[in-house]
Amino acid sequence: MYKFAKSERLCSKIEIAKLFACKDGFLHYPISVKFKIKESISPQVKLVIVSPKKYQKLSVNRNRIKRLIKEAYRLNNHEVKSFAIENKIDISFSFSFVSQQMVEFDKINSIVNKSLTRIIHELKQKIENNS
Repeated sequence: MYKFAKSERLCSKIEIAKLFACKDGFLHYPISVKFKIKESISPQVKLVIVSPKKYQKLSVNRNRIKRLIKEAYRLNNHEVKSFAIENKIDISFSFSFVSQQMVEFDKINSIVNKSLTRIIHELKQKIENNS
C-alpha cells in the first residue's frame, strides 16, 4: 500500500515530453503540478519529480527535496490509485519544486496531499464533462 515502485515512476522521455506539453496543471507553492490522463484497460499512476537547478543550486538540496516529495507521495498516493482503478484511466503527473528556499517535510507532506486531492477533484470534473 505505501510503496513507490519502479512501475510508478515516469521514465520515458517521450511520455515526459507529452506531460509537460499538456496544459492541465496548477501551482501549490512551492510545488507546481502538471497532469495528464488517458483511458486504459490496466490503469496506472505514474509520477516524475523535478527539482530544477535554477531554484536549488546544490545537488544535495535538490536530492533532499526529491526525497521528501517521494516520501510524501508514498504516504498519500492510495486515493489517486483507487480513483484511477475505479475510472479505468492512466494518470501521469509531475511535481516540480519551484522555490529557492528549503521546506520542511510537514509542509511538503500537506502540499502533496492537497495537490493529490485537487488532481482527483479536477479529474472528476473532466470525466463528468466528457460523459
